Amino acid sequence: MIEFYETSYDLTAKQNSDLEGILFGLEDCAPSHAYGPTLRPYHLFHFVTRGRGILRIAGSEYALGPGDAFLIPAEQMAYYEASAEEPWSYAWAGITGLRAAWYVQQLLELSPERWVLRGLDTEKYAASIRRAAYLEGSGAVSYFQVGVTLYELFSYLASDLSGLGRAGYSPNQAKRIKFYLDAKYTEKLRLEDVADHFHLHPNHLSRVFREEFGVAPKQYLMGLKLEKSAKMLAETDAPVALVAASLGFDDQHSFSRAFKNYWGVSPLSYRKVQN
Repeated sequence: MIEFYETSYDLTAKQNSDLEGILFGLEDCAPSHAYGPTLRPYHLFHFVTRGRGILRIAGSEYALGPGDAFLIPAEQMAYYEASAEEPWSYAWAGITGLRAAWYVQQLLELSPERWVLRGLDTEKYAASIRRAAYLEGSGAVSYFQVGVTLYELFSYLASDLSGLGRAGYSPNQAKRIKFYLDAKYTEKLRLEDVADHFHLHPNHLSRVFREEFGVAPKQYLMGLKLEKSAKMLAETDAPVALVAASLGFDDQHSFSRAFKNYWGVSPLSYRKVQN
């Protein structure tokens, strides 16, 4: 494995910038090599150049191979594993910043398959990442080289996705709302804030969402939070208070009450059963 961390500024400073690169790397994985389930404070792209593997994220599993890329959003629990017979090789890039989530959302909206982009010349992306992965030390040279690599990757993505005809893919309004909720479920979202984002009246937003998915957006969002919380309780040792805070609940009490109403047991009881 080859990996470079850009350390000219700390993570907080990078998160408060527009768009920043954090780490770049490449690896030829061993058979069945796995990572996770875990979450990170930054967005992470992987570009598969050879071999095969799987990604499990948000309750779905994706089979991946050469020419595929996948994205693990910040604070999103995910697991990925190389094939036992044909382990994959991939290159990765970690990014953060105030606009990072917006850029990521724009890219993923170009693909009908959430979290996954297919049909890319991933060797091209790996070559760009390789230049950053072999950097050494910190300072102005490495910082600006990382910036060059980061914007080069986004330029490639924008060009390739358009060239593959995906620029014409446009999910309907309800699906765009759902995508927004899926991406922002960790925040303290109000229906009015979501409606303002899409320039809709809250009643209209609720109606189009319910017509498409059979559930009100508030119910969908709460269900999503509680499904994610159950996964975190089962797969991590994070304190209940931290789980509650990371999912946008006001306090541990309100989270525990909502969790018990949804799952029929308290968060601690659920964790004991799962472990």
